[in-house]
Amino acid sequence: MRTLRLIFIGLILTFQFCNAQDKSVPKNLKQAVKFLQADCTDSLKTLIKNTNDDKLLNISYPWGGEYKTIFNWLSNDNEDVKINKYLKANGITYNPHQEEIILLAFKLQLLGKTVNEKQILKPYQNIESKWAKEDEVRLTADSLRGIYIPKDLADCFKQIDEFWADSTKKQVKSWAEDQFVGKAHLGFGMWMRNNWQLWGGSRLSKYFNEMYITNPEDMSGIILISYHRYLCGQDIKLNEQIKFYQNYWSIAKAKDSLSKVKDFKEYNIGDTVIYRYKLDFVSKEQEDKADKDTCHAKGIIVDKDENKLFLKVMITETCDTKGIIIYDSKNSFVFDKNLKKLVKIKKRSIIKAHKNDAKWFNYDYWEPKDN
Repeated sequence: MRTLRLIFIGLILTFQFCNAQDKSVPKNLKQAVKFLQADCTDSLKTLIKNTNDDKLLNISYPWGGEYKTIFNWLSNDNEDVKINKYLKANGITYNPHQEEIILLAFKLQLLGKTVNEKQILKPYQNIESKWAKEDEVRLTADSLRGIYIPKDLADCFKQIDEFWADSTKKQVKSWAEDQFVGKAHLGFGMWMRNNWQLWGGSRLSKYFNEMYITNPEDMSGIILISYHRYLCGQDIKLNEQIKFYQNYWSIAKAKDSLSKVKDFKEYNIGDTVIYRYKLDFVSKEQEDKADKDTCHAKGIIVDKDENKLFLKVMITETCDTKGIIIYDSKNSFVFDKNLKKLVKIKKRSIIKAHKNDAKWFNYDYWEPKDN
């Protein structure tokens, strides 16, 4: 509980930032260690060497420290980058585990010890394997990852009341609502989003989903605003808050649609376009060629669907005979009539396209070729 109070009130450890000599993202754990060697100051390296393994995560942002390099590699905006893919392929999907593993490997190298990846990964793989079983009932379970999950807003208030000392609550009440939310969003707000499984799904996220609140940032915002009003003895005005977010996303969706229509008009029949590989690569060789800009899949627009914003593209080049992936059911869902809910497709299905095939695509699968 003390950790939560420290995160909330901003008493984070102050460490020196990295030199930021290399802004690229590593492909694997070995390369991550190499990047950190060039990236960190000597004082930060000394700190890592002298920190207990179970406290290493506190050096990295947002888990207590200000060192942001690893966080930037693994942030949600970079969910498709190589180090993220590498760790996920090895069964490590939980962000704090990913950061901790990288720090552990780096610490071993700094201490002159052998970096045995299998040995480092094994305990985390075991934990996440256990968690995978939890995930089968995550929308009804009262605890996930060893942490109690509130069932509704009133339960959230009860948990926060237990987390924070009276002095912290007094400080919260002294702040204006916007001031409190601004201070708490990236600290305690992030803790809630991660530990109450608002991103991964939980009975609390289901509670919000049933009110048509689907974005975890919005969920944590409602919790924070409501808790501040609860502490101050005010009406939380839940329906008003829900309406605000619904209106926000309705307007954002309309603006996004207009932007897409505008972008779509930039594509013309006869234009040459380059494939974005949104659904991954058919081989490591193809990925390397794309990374090095030595070869890209290309095509010519032969038709357009103005209503669906789809392009029909005749593929003219794929760099190899294996083609390109144009459909992958990995993250697809189907409606189960017996369970009466959407369930993830278990058997993976992949569809490829090859040279001289003409297929329909969402327009943003392709980018215009520079003239």
